[in-house]
Amino acid sequence: MGLWPVVSLVALTVILGAPSIRAQVTSPPVPVIPPVRLMGGVSLGAFKMKAVKGEPYTATSKTTNAKKLTDGTWTTTVLEERRMRDSDGRERSEIVNPNSQFRTPVVRITDPVAQTIVNLQFGDKTAHVTHIPLPAPLTPEQEAKAAESRAKAEEYRKLHPSPSNSQLPPQTIAGVYAEGKRTIITLGSKLPNGDPVNVVEDSWTAPDLQIRLTATSDDPRGQKITMTVTDLQRAEPDPALFRIPTDYKIVEEHN
Repeated sequence: MGLWPVVSLVALTVILGAPSIRAQVTSPPVPVIPPVRLMGGVSLGAFKMKAVKGEPYTATSKTTNAKKLTDGTWTTTVLEERRMRDSDGRERSEIVNPNSQFRTPVVRITDPVAQTIVNLQFGDKTAHVTHIPLPAPLTPEQEAKAAESRAKAEEYRKLHPSPSNSQLPPQTIAGVYAEGKRTIITLGSKLPNGDPVNVVEDSWTAPDLQIRLTATSDDPRGQKITMTVTDLQRAEPDPALFRIPTDYKIVEEHN
Protein backbone atom coordinates (compact mmCIF):
# COMPACT_ATOMS: atom_id res chain seq x y z
CA MET A 1 0.00 0.00 0.00
CA GLY A 2 1.10 3.48 -0.61
CA LEU A 3 1.86 5.96 2.15
CA TRP A 4 0.92 9.60 1.75
CA PRO A 5 2.20 12.67 3.68
CA VAL A 6 -0.07 14.30 6.22
CA VAL A 7 -1.70 17.49 4.92
CA SER A 8 -2.71 19.96 7.62
CA LEU A 9 -6.05 21.57 6.80
CA VAL A 10 -6.81 24.82 8.66
CA ALA A 11 -10.08 26.74 8.54
CA LEU A 12 -9.66 30.19 6.96
CA THR A 13 -11.47 33.30 8.19
CA VAL A 14 -12.03 36.08 5.64
CA ILE A 15 -12.67 39.64 6.82
CA LEU A 16 -15.36 41.39 4.79
CA GLY A 17 -15.85 45.10 5.44
CA ALA A 18 -16.27 45.94 9.13
CA PRO A 19 -14.50 43.69 11.71
CA SER A 20 -17.88 42.36 12.91
CA ILE A 21 -18.76 40.89 9.50
CA ARG A 22 -16.84 37.61 8.81
CA ALA A 23 -17.24 34.66 6.45
CA GLN A 24 -15.66 31.38 7.56
CA VAL A 25 -14.47 28.79 5.06
CA THR A 26 -15.05 25.31 6.51
CA SER A 27 -12.26 22.75 6.15
CA PRO A 28 -13.16 19.66 4.11
CA PRO A 29 -13.49 16.42 6.09
CA VAL A 30 -10.24 14.55 6.77
CA PRO A 31 -9.61 10.91 7.82
CA VAL A 32 -10.34 10.15 11.46
CA ILE A 33 -7.08 8.15 11.60
CA PRO A 34 -4.14 10.20 10.22
CA PRO A 35 -2.06 8.42 7.56
CA VAL A 36 1.30 6.97 8.55
CA ARG A 37 4.28 9.17 7.72
CA LEU A 38 7.50 7.82 6.32
CA MET A 39 10.56 8.90 8.27
CA GLY A 40 13.17 9.94 5.74
CA GLY A 41 16.86 9.40 6.37
CA VAL A 42 16.38 6.48 8.75
CA SER A 43 19.07 3.80 8.39
CA LEU A 44 17.89 0.21 8.02
CA GLY A 45 21.03 -1.04 9.77
CA ALA A 46 23.02 -4.16 8.95
CA PHE A 47 21.12 -7.39 8.38
CA LYS A 48 21.06 -10.47 6.20
CA MET A 49 18.28 -10.15 3.64
CA LYS A 50 15.89 -13.12 3.58
CA ALA A 51 15.83 -15.22 0.41
CA VAL A 52 13.08 -17.75 -0.37
CA LYS A 53 14.73 -19.92 -3.02
CA GLY A 54 13.24 -22.44 -5.41
CA GLU A 55 9.69 -21.03 -5.20
CA PRO A 56 9.25 -18.60 -8.14
CA TYR A 57 5.90 -16.96 -8.80
CA THR A 58 4.08 -13.99 -10.32
CA ALA A 59 1.01 -12.65 -8.53
CA THR A 60 -1.50 -9.88 -9.08
CA SER A 61 -3.27 -8.41 -6.06
CA LYS A 62 -5.67 -5.62 -5.19
CA THR A 63 -5.66 -3.62 -1.96
CA THR A 64 -8.67 -1.59 -0.84
CA ASN A 65 -8.19 1.02 1.90
CA ALA A 66 -11.42 2.50 3.29
CA LYS A 67 -11.14 5.39 5.77
CA LYS A 68 -13.82 7.11 7.80
CA LEU A 69 -13.85 10.90 7.58
CA THR A 70 -14.64 13.38 10.32
CA ASP A 71 -18.08 14.08 8.77
CA GLY A 72 -19.05 10.39 9.05
CA THR A 73 -18.60 9.52 5.37
CA TRP A 74 -16.02 7.08 4.02
CA THR A 75 -13.36 7.42 1.31
CA THR A 76 -11.84 4.44 -0.50
CA THR A 77 -8.48 4.05 -2.23
CA VAL A 78 -7.67 1.05 -4.44
CA LEU A 79 -4.12 -0.02 -5.31
CA GLU A 80 -3.10 -2.75 -7.73
CA GLU A 81 0.16 -4.64 -7.26
CA ARG A 82 2.11 -7.08 -9.40
CA ARG A 83 4.62 -9.10 -7.38
CA MET A 84 7.12 -11.67 -8.56
CA ARG A 85 10.06 -13.71 -7.31
CA ASP A 86 12.72 -15.73 -9.13
CA SER A 87 14.29 -19.01 -8.00
CA ASP A 88 17.21 -17.18 -6.35
CA GLY A 89 14.85 -15.21 -4.10
CA ARG A 90 15.00 -11.87 -5.91
CA GLU A 91 11.70 -10.01 -5.71
CA ARG A 92 10.04 -7.26 -7.73
CA SER A 93 6.98 -5.22 -6.76
CA GLU A 94 5.00 -2.92 -9.07
CA ILE A 95 2.27 -0.83 -7.40
CA VAL A 96 -0.21 1.20 -9.45
CA ASN A 97 -3.03 3.51 -8.39
CA PRO A 98 -5.74 2.80 -11.02
CA ASN A 99 -7.38 6.16 -10.26
CA SER A 100 -4.19 8.08 -11.03
CA GLN A 101 -4.07 10.07 -14.24
CA PHE A 102 -0.65 8.73 -15.21
CA ARG A 103 -0.78 5.18 -13.77
CA THR A 104 3.01 5.22 -13.35
CA PRO A 105 3.98 2.19 -11.25
CA VAL A 106 6.11 2.38 -8.14
CA VAL A 107 8.75 -0.31 -8.71
CA ARG A 108 11.06 -1.87 -6.13
CA ILE A 109 13.53 -4.72 -6.65
CA THR A 110 14.98 -6.49 -3.62
CA ASP A 111 18.03 -8.65 -4.26
CA PRO A 112 19.13 -10.81 -1.30
CA VAL A 113 21.99 -12.17 -3.39
CA ALA A 114 23.55 -8.71 -3.90
CA GLN A 115 22.15 -7.34 -0.60
CA THR A 116 20.52 -4.40 -2.41
CA ILE A 117 17.16 -2.63 -2.62
CA VAL A 118 16.50 -0.83 -5.91
CA ASN A 119 13.82 1.82 -6.46
CA LEU A 120 13.16 2.63 -10.14
CA GLN A 121 12.07 6.17 -11.05
CA PHE A 122 10.42 6.06 -14.48
CA GLY A 123 10.13 9.83 -14.86
CA ASP A 124 13.85 10.59 -15.01
CA LYS A 125 15.01 7.00 -15.62
CA THR A 126 16.93 6.79 -12.37
CA ALA A 127 17.65 3.72 -10.25
CA HIS A 128 18.32 4.38 -6.57
CA VAL A 129 20.38 1.45 -5.28
CA THR A 130 20.62 1.01 -1.50
CA HIS A 131 23.33 -1.37 -0.31
CA ILE A 132 22.49 -3.27 2.88
CA PRO A 133 25.60 -4.22 4.89
CA LEU A 134 25.88 -7.66 6.43
CA PRO A 135 26.05 -7.82 10.23
CA ALA A 136 29.37 -8.65 11.87
CA PRO A 137 29.75 -12.42 12.39
CA LEU A 138 29.04 -13.68 15.90
CA THR A 139 31.70 -15.28 18.00
CA PRO A 140 31.07 -18.91 19.06
CA GLU A 141 30.12 -17.64 22.53
CA GLN A 142 27.68 -15.08 21.13
CA GLU A 143 26.16 -17.68 18.81
CA ALA A 144 25.63 -20.07 21.73
CA LYS A 145 23.94 -17.36 23.80
CA ALA A 146 21.71 -16.37 20.87
CA ALA A 147 20.66 -19.99 20.33
CA GLU A 148 19.90 -20.35 24.04
CA SER A 149 17.78 -17.18 24.01
CA ARG A 150 15.82 -18.38 20.97
CA ALA A 151 15.14 -21.73 22.62
CA LYS A 152 13.94 -20.07 25.84
CA ALA A 153 11.68 -17.70 23.91
CA GLU A 154 10.16 -20.57 21.94
CA GLU A 155 9.55 -22.58 25.12
CA TYR A 156 7.89 -19.57 26.75
CA ARG A 157 5.56 -19.10 23.77
CA LYS A 158 4.52 -22.74 23.97
CA LEU A 159 3.77 -22.52 27.70
CA HIS A 160 2.12 -19.09 27.50
CA PRO A 161 0.20 -18.85 24.21
CA SER A 162 -0.88 -15.33 23.41
CA PRO A 163 -4.67 -14.79 23.54
CA SER A 164 -4.25 -12.18 20.81
CA ASN A 165 -3.19 -14.82 18.24
CA SER A 166 -5.44 -17.61 16.94
CA GLN A 167 -5.64 -19.94 13.96
CA LEU A 168 -8.30 -19.55 11.27
CA PRO A 169 -9.61 -22.31 8.96
CA PRO A 170 -7.42 -22.81 5.86
CA GLN A 171 -8.57 -21.62 2.46
CA THR A 172 -7.70 -22.20 -1.18
CA ILE A 173 -6.92 -18.82 -2.76
CA ALA A 174 -6.01 -18.40 -6.45
CA GLY A 175 -5.64 -22.18 -6.56
CA VAL A 176 -3.13 -22.29 -3.69
CA TYR A 177 -3.57 -23.72 -0.18
CA ALA A 178 -3.24 -21.05 2.52
CA GLU A 179 -3.20 -21.19 6.33
CA GLY A 180 -5.14 -18.58 8.31
CA LYS A 181 -4.16 -16.56 11.35
CA ARG A 182 -5.89 -13.84 13.39
CA THR A 183 -3.94 -11.24 15.38
CA ILE A 184 -5.60 -8.73 17.70
CA ILE A 185 -3.50 -5.64 18.40
CA THR A 186 -4.61 -3.60 21.42
CA LEU A 187 -3.53 0.04 21.18
CA GLY A 188 -3.02 2.41 24.06
CA SER A 189 -5.82 4.75 22.99
CA LYS A 190 -9.52 4.41 23.84
CA LEU A 191 -12.73 4.60 21.82
CA PRO A 192 -15.27 7.34 22.68
CA ASN A 193 -17.22 4.82 24.80
CA GLY A 194 -14.10 3.99 26.80
CA ASP A 195 -13.44 0.59 25.23
CA PRO A 196 -9.86 -0.23 24.17
CA VAL A 197 -8.92 0.04 20.50
CA ASN A 198 -8.55 -3.54 19.23
CA VAL A 199 -7.31 -3.76 15.64
CA VAL A 200 -8.19 -7.18 14.18
CA GLU A 201 -5.84 -8.47 11.48
CA ASP A 202 -6.68 -11.69 9.57
CA SER A 203 -4.32 -13.19 7.01
CA TRP A 204 -3.95 -16.37 4.95
CA THR A 205 -0.41 -17.36 3.95
CA ALA A 206 0.80 -20.01 1.50
CA PRO A 207 3.30 -22.03 3.61
CA ASP A 208 5.43 -23.14 0.66
CA LEU A 209 5.59 -19.78 -1.13
CA GLN A 210 5.73 -17.88 2.20
CA ILE A 211 3.54 -15.05 0.89
CA ARG A 212 0.19 -13.71 2.04
CA LEU A 213 -2.64 -14.44 -0.38
CA THR A 214 -5.31 -12.44 1.40
CA ALA A 215 -5.37 -10.18 4.46
CA THR A 216 -7.74 -7.83 6.23
CA SER A 217 -7.23 -5.17 8.90
CA ASP A 218 -10.20 -3.70 10.79
CA ASP A 219 -9.58 -0.64 12.98
CA PRO A 220 -12.73 0.35 14.93
CA ARG A 221 -11.65 4.01 14.86
CA GLY A 222 -12.45 4.06 11.15
CA GLN A 223 -10.20 2.13 8.77
CA LYS A 224 -10.69 -1.14 6.89
CA ILE A 225 -7.96 -2.56 4.64
CA THR A 226 -8.38 -5.64 2.41
CA MET A 227 -5.71 -7.26 0.22
CA THR A 228 -6.46 -10.21 -2.06
CA VAL A 229 -4.37 -12.02 -4.65
CA THR A 230 -6.51 -12.38 -7.75
CA ASP A 231 -4.08 -14.29 -9.98
CA LEU A 232 -1.00 -16.39 -9.23
CA GLN A 233 1.34 -18.18 -11.66
CA ARG A 234 4.05 -20.50 -10.33
CA ALA A 235 6.55 -20.09 -13.15
CA GLU A 236 9.96 -18.43 -13.50
CA PRO A 237 9.55 -14.69 -14.33
CA ASP A 238 11.59 -12.99 -17.03
CA PRO A 239 15.14 -12.49 -15.59
CA ALA A 240 15.28 -9.00 -17.15
CA LEU A 241 12.62 -7.81 -14.68
CA PHE A 242 15.12 -8.14 -11.83
CA ARG A 243 17.81 -6.08 -13.54
CA ILE A 244 18.19 -2.31 -13.84
CA PRO A 245 17.41 -1.14 -17.40
CA THR A 246 20.59 -0.28 -19.30
CA ASP A 247 19.41 3.27 -20.10
CA TYR A 248 18.87 4.18 -16.41
CA LYS A 249 21.18 6.38 -14.36
CA ILE A 250 22.33 4.57 -11.20
CA VAL A 251 22.48 6.45 -7.89
CA GLU A 252 24.37 4.49 -5.25
CA GLU A 253 23.16 4.85 -1.66
CA HIS A 254 24.83 3.08 1.26
CA ASN A 255 22.75 2.22 4.29
